[in-house]
Amino acid sequence: MCLELALEGERLCKAGDCRAGVAFFQAAIQAGTDDLRTLSAIYSQLGNAYFYLGDYIMAMQYHKHDLTLARTMNDKLGEAKASGNLGNTLKVMGKFAEAIQCCKRHLEISRALGDKLSEGRALYNLGNVYHAQGKQLGRVGQNDPGHFPQEVRECLLQAVSYYEENLELMRSLGDRQAMGRACGNLGNTCYLLGDFARAIRYHTERLQIAREFGDKAAERRANSNLGNSHIFLGQFENAAEHYKYVPPKIANVTQIEFLDRLHDYLVETK
Repeated sequence: MCLELALEGERLCKAGDCRAGVAFFQAAIQAGTDDLRTLSAIYSQLGNAYFYLGDYIMAMQYHKHDLTLARTMNDKLGEAKASGNLGNTLKVMGKFAEAIQCCKRHLEISRALGDKLSEGRALYNLGNVYHAQGKQLGRVGQNDPGHFPQEVRECLLQAVSYYEENLELMRSLGDRQAMGRACGNLGNTCYLLGDFARAIRYHTERLQIAREFGDKAAERRANSNLGNSHIFLGQFENAAEHYKYVPPKIANVTQIEFLDRLHDYLVETK
């Protein structure tokens, strides 16, 4: 009965109805099981479901339960996965020091097991944690790119380091979609650091990969990011070329600033 309820909960979550899925997972726990691996899987999926529902406290609790069970069973791969899930949840909660500790444990175990896919996820997650911490400390939106305190720069540089490791690993595995995600995050982080030429290089690769897969949303983001980077280098015509592919409804402050700068540029060059 426990397994049947859990499978229905999994089906509902995959169908997008996480709230109903949670009810079935909770019923599965109430039904009980002596199989610790089944219970671990239920805890993991409950944690993920609560995460997607935005209930991060409950997500954290169930990922901690999963981590405890994995250690009890001496399941190293399970411990790595649970550590990664817990790290992601702690990141969203703003508990960056704890998140980093969990993600580093994920990375350590993955490397010990020689699991490249798990290692790639751990590197990517570590980049995300440092990236998020840097943005929070820097109060992004209140400072221009490149004009942040040293503690913020150190977080962003750590993010770049982990993202680059992830990118190289994904290149070696031939995972183009994962490469695209890494390039997008690298471009965004380099932009915050004020390294606009490097940001353009990564966003250009992100755009190429997005086009390969027909990912229109990723194409729009890449074009927007490329436009933003070009205007800080005074390359207004290049920025305008990229902004052509960005719907006005998602125009941001930087693009409004671009229009002002472009107007001044056209007046000066007449």
